[in-house]
Amino acid sequence: MAMNSKKLSSRANAYLGIVTLVVILAVVGLTSEMFFHRRLDLTEGRQFTLSKASLNTIRSLPDLVTVKVVMSKDLPTQFLQIRTHVVDLLREFEAQANGKITLVFEDPGESETKRQQATSLGIQEVQLQEQSSEGLQIKKGFFGLAMTYGDKKEVIPVLQNLESFEYDLVVKLKKLTGTIKTIGILEGGQGAKLSMTLPGPQPKTTAGFDENFPTLKEEAEKLYKLEKLDPLTGPIAETVDLVLVAAPSRLSEYEKFRVDQYLMKGKSVIFLSPGVDMSLGMGINGTASHNNYEDLLQHYGLGVKKNVVLEDRNFQFVRFGNSFFPSPYPYWIIVQGDGLNASSPITSKLGAVSLPWASSIEVDTTKKDSSKIEVLATSTKGSWEEANNFFLLPRDLKEFLPVSQHTQALAVLKSGKLHSFYENRPLPAGDSTQKLDTAGLLKVAQKECRLLVIGNALFATDFFVGYTNSVANLHLVLNSFDQLALDPDLITIRSREISNSPILEARKSKKVPILLLNLLIAPVALLGAGVFMGMRRKRKESMA
Repeated sequence: MAMNSKKLSSRANAYLGIVTLVVILAVVGLTSEMFFHRRLDLTEGRQFTLSKASLNTIRSLPDLVTVKVVMSKDLPTQFLQIRTHVVDLLREFEAQANGKITLVFEDPGESETKRQQATSLGIQEVQLQEQSSEGLQIKKGFFGLAMTYGDKKEVIPVLQNLESFEYDLVVKLKKLTGTIKTIGILEGGQGAKLSMTLPGPQPKTTAGFDENFPTLKEEAEKLYKLEKLDPLTGPIAETVDLVLVAAPSRLSEYEKFRVDQYLMKGKSVIFLSPGVDMSLGMGINGTASHNNYEDLLQHYGLGVKKNVVLEDRNFQFVRFGNSFFPSPYPYWIIVQGDGLNASSPITSKLGAVSLPWASSIEVDTTKKDSSKIEVLATSTKGSWEEANNFFLLPRDLKEFLPVSQHTQALAVLKSGKLHSFYENRPLPAGDSTQKLDTAGLLKVAQKECRLLVIGNALFATDFFVGYTNSVANLHLVLNSFDQLALDPDLITIRSREISNSPILEARKSKKVPILLLNLLIAPVALLGAGVFMGMRRKRKESMA
């Protein structure tokens, strides 16, 4: 009888240990969720761990932001993963915002009133396809969100790009609650804008920033205000946070002076500065550029050579004319691996950048201006250059004659207290409408300024990005905007890889075991822990 009582006591203790362990785990989980909101993110790429830029943005929100998520319940199965990821990430934003973000979820269902309300917010009703056993079905539904802050509103009409979702949220929050940064676009006056003659049945000529860089413009305007600075007849306004010199064929002496004095105020300037001007309408023709600001860049110690760089291996394959097979084209070079500066936020996550007819940059290391030089992009040691006479037509690789092969700088960032171009030279002559304040001339930068020079401009045009699908080219420019004008941490989330590891249909024989393992592993682990505790206690009692 005593033995049975002892067994019952041991069994009761084992059950009690299991229950106690479950309760402890539940309390720890609830406490963590309610007060600390910490979770272990074991996903590839830490998909549900917010970046530094996200945390800084949401923790510095000035007041309450309401995020209304309009999501139809009956979505096709291919949207389930997107839905889960979106909801989880939004919950994480809410938890980290210290009460400054309120989430509201709504399913319009069949309610016409709710559907009209969602549409009035700017959220689109879309047609969604679903493949089922009954064939292809078309469904209508909502899958977007709207953020409101006071009387301001930002909308993502359709949630469809997981890789940029976190970035899009941060950008919307910054635009909603912060001051928008301004990028000044200097494209040259009439007749001096970047002009491209493109191939086709009837060659088309485009000129200017808007015409040649529409996608870059669209992406930049998601976060920045773009302001044209042409014609540049007065000082660049203090409200301009960064200037992009968008490859004008020439700058006037007066415009050079304004850019120089803008830099001397401790500001940042990006030069898209090709050493060779290209025309593609009838064949491929290149002529050395004479843009009238070569001496300005050389003064700062970053001279763009009048050449094109060729690669012996890292090049694009291009289909010219009516040719069926693409030809290797060493003039369109690919910069990747060690060619991209891994320590710079601008280039560390780009993967690869493609540059057509790129010119190299000579860095003058003798300048006594205590500046810092960062070479962001370089060619390989197998590259060489063509200068003076350009023969740019495609041909067999055997016909190319590489000479003086060596690594060449293609994009360089210089920062420091630079000296003015006009420190020891006369100012440009002005007329009655262009009076220069000689007394206010800045001869040395008031604080650290930054100058980024890229020996190419076509790489970011819609023509080239569309032809090669080199999206990273746009990110090179956009990352530069973030680094020099706004928040460098944004670069880390501009494109975030979202991995998906489904149980493939080809592995149906393994599907059930994997599902059972996922369902049973937690309770079996708890049961094992309880049995271990019970046996351990029983052993102690038998030894007593």
